[in-house]
Amino acid sequence: MVNIKGKTLSGIFSDLLKRIVCSSESSFALFIGILGLTFAYRIQLTKSLFTNSVRPFDVNPACHPIWFVLAYFPYDLSLSLACVLLSWLLSGAHFSIKQSKAFAILKISGFVFSHIILIILPLVHGAHIRLLFDAQTGLNYSMVMEVLLNVSFFELFKFVRLRDCIFLLFPIGLFWLVFLSPRSSKIWMGGVQIASLIILSSISVFAANYKSTHVPAEIRLNPALFLLSDVAENAIFKRSAESRNIKRIDANDSDIHLAGSMYTHQMMPVTILPPKTPYQWNIIFFIMESVGTRYIFDTSYGNPMPMPFLHGIAKESWHLKNHYTTSNISTKAIFSLLSGLYDSFSRKAFGIRPDSCVPSIHNFLAEGYDSFLVTPSPITWYFPTAFVRNSGLLEMHHYENLNFRIKEEFHSVGRYIGRDEIQTVDFFIQRLNKAREPFLGIYVSFAAHFPYFDYGADYRIMEEDGRLISRYYNNLNLLDHMIKWVFDNLQNRGLLDRTILVIVGDHGQAFGQHHPDNYMHHRYSYNENLQTPAIIYQPKLFKPRAIELPTSHVDILPTLLDAMKIPHNPVLFGGESLFHHKLKRKYIFFYGHEECISSLDTNQIKVQYSLKKNRCWAFDLKLDPDEKNPLDCSSYTLQLEVLHKFVSDHDSSLVKYNARMREKKRVSETQAPVAMEINYLGE
Repeated sequence: MVNIKGKTLSGIFSDLLKRIVCSSESSFALFIGILGLTFAYRIQLTKSLFTNSVRPFDVNPACHPIWFVLAYFPYDLSLSLACVLLSWLLSGAHFSIKQSKAFAILKISGFVFSHIILIILPLVHGAHIRLLFDAQTGLNYSMVMEVLLNVSFFELFKFVRLRDCIFLLFPIGLFWLVFLSPRSSKIWMGGVQIASLIILSSISVFAANYKSTHVPAEIRLNPALFLLSDVAENAIFKRSAESRNIKRIDANDSDIHLAGSMYTHQMMPVTILPPKTPYQWNIIFFIMESVGTRYIFDTSYGNPMPMPFLHGIAKESWHLKNHYTTSNISTKAIFSLLSGLYDSFSRKAFGIRPDSCVPSIHNFLAEGYDSFLVTPSPITWYFPTAFVRNSGLLEMHHYENLNFRIKEEFHSVGRYIGRDEIQTVDFFIQRLNKAREPFLGIYVSFAAHFPYFDYGADYRIMEEDGRLISRYYNNLNLLDHMIKWVFDNLQNRGLLDRTILVIVGDHGQAFGQHHPDNYMHHRYSYNENLQTPAIIYQPKLFKPRAIELPTSHVDILPTLLDAMKIPHNPVLFGGESLFHHKLKRKYIFFYGHEECISSLDTNQIKVQYSLKKNRCWAFDLKLDPDEKNPLDCSSYTLQLEVLHKFVSDHDSSLVKYNARMREKKRVSETQAPVAMEINYLGE
């Protein structure tokens, strides 16, 4: 009796398998291909999390790797089932009209659909895991838009490796292996597959106990599901700007400078300038990539101070202790440092536009300056190259044309490869030694940028314990040595007395503050992402002073021009000279790459508005410097109104200013060679 029942159940199961396989052999092959892909991804991710010295979001799984794989298996299974369901529905459609002329078209369409899925999914999975380990982010809507707006296909193609090709071809190969197999083999594979899924699903229920609430969605979810959910949130369900219940003030043809009672106090600022010198000043910008204010002098981990030399010269300088970037991404931040202007308040960076012609610091200096820029990193990915070149600064030494050692670790994507920092700063010092005075030298570091390459025991102030913050502090110490090398060389050559040294970060850096996925700098607009050091050294011009009021990148250039007594029109800048005894402006502004716009007023009230979530909040930084208690914006309606007016006006004003500059440049090129009139443009 038992044997009969067993045979009956076996027959039913066998008949069910035949129906599943025969109903759509391509759907069955697709299911196997996608499931194989998701398993390969999950195993590769888990292996990397357990073996790599640098892990995304500092995730450190406490359970066994097998449990970690199985704990998140349901997400991968749900993707596979969803895809095969779509394919099966298409197959069902063409079977229902088997005698119709449309049968062949639908059958071909089903095959095309399957292969599109088998091409897209490996790309999504491969890009996601690369971004996790190389950029501390997953493949989301923001990353897709950044690539579409700012990166060419050729640049992306350069970073494809052989193992990437194998990963991309694996599910297609698995699909055809299953599809071309005899039907009996498919039925056998189907039985093994169903049994395996039942067992794995059962085990995953127990493995769920090992899930951690501290594991970000980028790791928990399947990459395709993560991307789809983020696209749905940001592109499909996001309200349009016209439907937001925020009062906006109509844009007008305002100048690039912030004027009027809405933006400024109605007063004439008192300006106390240093005495004029008989010589032109040399200028060095030392721009520190990804250096946050809160870390440079921090000893809270029981570690030595990361940047003791910088701490020493800060006491002999103008130390802007409450300094902010204009954006949490480098392209926009560096544009502001060199132009004194806010970049566009949208995802597209103005500084990379081929027609970007607004003046940089190079244009305000007298003719004859020996100007050059050096960086160990690849400037095609993060630097406002077009803006700098169009302003006339043509000598740029960078990753692509420096023949030094390449620093690279684990699965490093191209944008995070860099030339050896020690060799590069030595090259910068040699170039300074060859420079004719006056000179403008710009160095953009890479040491404090993820993945925080290891430069050896000489620069380690913290043990290699697997934490990103430890590697970061070690590289801040390397940066400190580099600044000292430049400083000592200027002193030894007798150039220090004639040189202004500007040491500034481009933006801050985060290590999981506020949110478990707030790593690097571009995910949020908290102070750890926005605050960065700024120190201006030249005792003859900048008497030692600690400036506590909020300052911005857009203030640096007008301050330098005032110090050097270079005539200029203040309406050319979005910032204000810090030689003013009292600043006229009421606010500074920030653009967050996560599509958050912010303003900070002189009373340390920070108002923020999410463009993608249609939500506003505020922080009182005097009472809540760590931004733990968000406030309702109802108490700050005027500041929110001003923020929206600034954003609605700014981009069009920047474009118009750029058009005026392009026209003046075109006219000057068709006339006799004359110096480009910069000082009074915009009047």
